[in-house]
Amino acid sequence: MHNIVDFIEDPKFKDLIQQLGKANTEEEMNNIISRHNNTPMSAEEKEQYAIAVALGVENYLKVVDEDIEELRSATIRRKMGELDKAISFAYIAKNYFGKSQSWLLQRLNGSKVNGKEARFNKSELLQLQDAIHDLGKKLSALVLL
Repeated sequence: MHNIVDFIEDPKFKDLIQQLGKANTEEEMNNIISRHNNTPMSAEEKEQYAIAVALGVENYLKVVDEDIEELRSATIRRKMGELDKAISFAYIAKNYFGKSQSWLLQRLNGSKVNGKEARFNKSELLQLQDAIHDLGKKLSALVLL
C-alpha cells in the first residue's frame, strides 16, 4: 500500500498530512487544518505550495491508478481459474482478436512488454468477455446425440 506522504515534496504539506494521519477525531482534524490555514505565507509561497500540493496529489493518483490496474489483472487471472486447461487461448487470440496466443497470454499474465506490464484496455476486456460468452454458447448448443 502506498502512502501519500511519500509523494509530497513540500515540507509544510507533508507535515500537514502526517498530522492529519495522527488525528483521532474530526474535531482534531479541523483544529489541525485551522492552524495550518492560519499560518502566514506570502503570495509566492502560497503559489508554490499550491503547485507542490497539486503535484503530490497527481503523483499519488497515478500510482493508485497503477495499483488498480494491477488488481484488475490479478482479478482476471483469478477468475480465469482452470479455464486455460479447457479452452485454447490460441483460438481466442486468433479468432476474436486477430492476435497471437502470446499477445493474449501477456495480457492475462501481466507480463512485461517493452518495460511495461501488458494489460487489456476496456474495449479488449469487453471483447474477451464476449469471446468467452460466445464460446459458452457454442458449447451449450453442441448436441452429441
